[in-house]
Amino acid sequence: MDRRKPIPDNIQRRILKIFVTNLPEGCSGNDLAGHVRLFGQIFDLYIARKRDKGGNRFGFISFLDVKDKEELLRNLRNIRMGGYKLWFNIARFVLEEGKINSFRDEKSSKSKSSKGKQIHVEGIGGSKTGTSEVGDRSFKDMLVGKSVTVDNNANGFRSLHGLAVVVRMVDFHCLKSIKVIVKEMSFQAVRFQYIGGLDLLITFSNVELAIKFKVDALALKDKFSMVATWEGQVLGFERLAWLKIQGIPLHVLSNEVIDSVGGLFGRIVHKATRSENDVDLS
Repeated sequence: MDRRKPIPDNIQRRILKIFVTNLPEGCSGNDLAGHVRLFGQIFDLYIARKRDKGGNRFGFISFLDVKDKEELLRNLRNIRMGGYKLWFNIARFVLEEGKINSFRDEKSSKSKSSKGKQIHVEGIGGSKTGTSEVGDRSFKDMLVGKSVTVDNNANGFRSLHGLAVVVRMVDFHCLKSIKVIVKEMSFQAVRFQYIGGLDLLITFSNVELAIKFKVDALALKDKFSMVATWEGQVLGFERLAWLKIQGIPLHVLSNEVIDSVGGLFGRIVHKATRSENDVDLS
């Protein structure tokens, strides 16, 4: 039974309910509130004990007096908690375990609730984007929050254990110059493989050579920020993205301002190189 007190109608009309999923383990209501209160006045916040159909932790946030729903969603969808990118959507009809129903399923939702399914809020539906929709949800909405169960015995690149070294370069220039750097260290690698962000997998012909490279690379702090023998360990995932920034007024157009704008989207690994001699200043 839902023991929550009913919300008066005059307050209910001012509330916008938001569904959030992909919450990190151990995330509390206070943790979530600290990230979202910058974008609106919180009336209520609830994190479910159960998980959604994708196996992710989820919850609901009620905001008061939201003027622009789309702007609120855009701001919320930029939120990260550690390595977790949160996904937000406007709530419509969501069952306790995170099952999604559209407005057309309102009757079936009510009939199911009478058989023991407890309804906390009024569910989620996606904003309509082009023709790639299923019901009230876009294909993107249907994929967000999904997960795949991987067998514990899965072991990718097992043949390279001990033969390969995982490295993280200090900057983009070093990443581009990795083959030159390794050659200057007097090593000959069998293979260089890019694995995301500033990370590479470098394979050598034997274990002894890989160990020696690791020792030497650890001493080059100006080129390598991390060096580890590949043993099948879990690695973080990052990706590089190029930004084309336009519309900065000419009187403030500088590399520092461009970098400040780029910093809104993530850590900058290759700074702006605009010149006063550039033909296109848009």
